[in-house]
Parts: sequence; C-alpha cells; structure tokens
Amino acid sequence: MSFLYPVVMPKMSMTMETGDLIVYYVSPGDHVKSGQVLFEVMTDKIDMEVEAPADGVIKDLIGVVGETIPIGKPVLTMLTESEVMAFDFDGPSEPVSEPIADSIAEPVAVVAEPEVVAPIVVAPVAPVPEVIAPVVAPVVVAPKTTTQIKAVPKARALAIEKGIALDSVKATGPDNTIMVSDLAGIHINPKITARQLANRKLIAAGIEKTRSIPQTSFTRIFKHSSGKNQHWQAHLLTTWAAVLRTRLDLNISSINGESESDIGVAMIIKSIYGSALPVFHNPDLLGRKELEELYDRTIRQAEEGKVPIYMLSGATTTIFDLTSFRMSSNTPPLFPGHVTSLTVGQNSDSKKSISLTIDLRYCDFYDGSELLDHLIEGL
Repeated sequence: MSFLYPVVMPKMSMTMETGDLIVYYVSPGDHVKSGQVLFEVMTDKIDMEVEAPADGVIKDLIGVVGETIPIGKPVLTMLTESEVMAFDFDGPSEPVSEPIADSIAEPVAVVAEPEVVAPIVVAPVAPVPEVIAPVVAPVVVAPKTTTQIKAVPKARALAIEKGIALDSVKATGPDNTIMVSDLAGIHINPKITARQLANRKLIAAGIEKTRSIPQTSFTRIFKHSSGKNQHWQAHLLTTWAAVLRTRLDLNISSINGESESDIGVAMIIKSIYGSALPVFHNPDLLGRKELEELYDRTIRQAEEGKVPIYMLSGATTTIFDLTSFRMSSNTPPLFPGHVTSLTVGQNSDSKKSISLTIDLRYCDFYDGSELLDHLIEGL
C-alpha cells in the first residue's frame, strides 16, 4: 500500500511566515531515499535544505522556483510505502497520508489537504560542531561535517562584497589559504545577486510590519577605548544581555507579550547574501573565552550566509554595530518580535555613539533611559 505525503515549507524560526523556494533537486518520477535533499528554501536569516522524510517516489512539484510560499503549504508531494505522521507547529494532528493504489508506480490521484503541515527533516546548509537542538518540533537537524575554508580577512571581505562563495575559489596561499589575488577575475555570481535581492525583500517586509508600532529612540555619546576589549562585539553582547537580565520585565517578546527568562540577542552581520541575524542565547552566562569563540565561529558562518538553526529564533532585541565601518550610530529599527534595538557607532578614536529604540507598548521613556544608562556604565 502506498501513501501520498506532502512535503511543506518548513517553519525555521518563531517569526518566519513565508520562505522563498530557491531550487529543486528532484523531478516527478524520481526515486528518493530518506534524508535525500529535495529542495532548498531561503528566509531572511538562512538558506535551508529540506530532506525526504522517507523512501519514496516524487509525484508532483507544487511550488514554483522563486515563489514566496507560506509555512505549512505543500512544496511537493511524494509517494511512500511507509505511513508518515503529519504535524502542525502547535502539536500533533491526524495522519495526512491516505492509502492509494496497490502499486507505487501507478498511484490513484489523491488531493492532499493543503493546510496540514507535514513533518520534515531539515539539514542546515552550514555544519556546526555542536549538537543542535531544533527550535520547532518536529524539525530534525542533520549536521554535516566539513573543513573550514581558510582565507585572509581582506579576501573574505572581498568575497562577501562580490557575492563569491569561498568554496568555489582555488586557494594558492600557505596551507590552502585563499588570498586576495585568488579572487581576481572572478565575477559576481548572478545566483548570489538574486538571493541578495530576495534577502532585502524579506527584511524590508519585516521592517514594514513594525512601522505602525509606537516607538521612540535615544542616543548617547560615551568614551570608550577601542583597545579595552579584544572582542568588542562579544563584550557588547555580554553587557547588553546582563542589563536586560536585571529587567526581565522588559525582556519581552512582542509575539506573545510575555517576559522571557532567556536572553536572546540578535546581532546583524554582513553576509554574502546581505544581512544575517544570528541569535546569541544568554551570552552573559557564558565564559569570556567561550563567548569569543562562539562569536568568531558564528561570524564566519554568517558571512557565508549559513547560520545554525538553533540561532534562528528566541531574540527580543537586536544589535547593529557600525564601529568597524567608522560610522556613527543611526536610529535603529525594531525587528518583528523585538521590543528593543541598539545601534552602536564610532564618533572618534575615543568616543562611540549608541542609540536605543524601544517599543512603547512595553517600555516607557524612563525605562529606555535607564536601560541605556546601565548599558553605558557596563561598557
């Protein structure tokens, strides 16, 4: 007996509502094995490969490449001899698979319920050495092993600027390190350009949703020696998380309006596809060396447009650090689900500017002023 199974657009973060279908790796009639990559999707945070939940045969490709698809909507259907249970993202539901013809080669057409969300096996494009706990059940993360690509800082920055995947570059430097000269003559990848445009579209749509939120911003100038801390961003993450921990009543997710005991700080990082927003969980509870190693590793992954799945959600605040660009801070926008947002800039060699935006539905002017004062004291 064969069953019809819809493979749907996965929900990869709490705020995700849609995803862009990037590419199919299968065609109708293809025989696939459990764990085989079926298609790739993109959100504003990460590219993800979606794998087959069981052995079977591809029946129909429903989604259109380049199309924006709501979460839970079928992307393709497959026939499998194993009955697979389907779940929505709030809890288990009834099986969607229905018995059809005796032979999988000659199935009787069955229309799958489009609103039912099927379980999926999601593998991150970028491997991470840690054991990753999936954020949304029943997502299963299948990490892959790979070797870190070595590149001098200028070559890495140039690759991001030109939209060049480092794994496509032949390294000529010592110990297989990519040098700036290795990028000469390599042109911008049109596929990367397309993803950059899609990334901007997704971020713009998210920011547009927050424009109607009542909000206000504060800015302060403060003295800070750039040599005070070797890892300024890690120090900033720790300090801001520690400030929010003293006011858990203000560490709120605007998705549910409830205070969160875990501090999740999203850091905006320039990646090959545009802006990446990995979330650092409870950075103030990590040791300095542990946090600095995590930050360095995440920066490398985010620069290549690959963020571990456990770092896709759980943030109530955002940090945008402009100091490396020698720019002063601007008014930081609120991101969906976030109640506060920070932008830090460099005014001079000894002074930095820092701006804080707050959601007035959860914080008042005095709360915002106190948060900023405590942050500067800690820095």
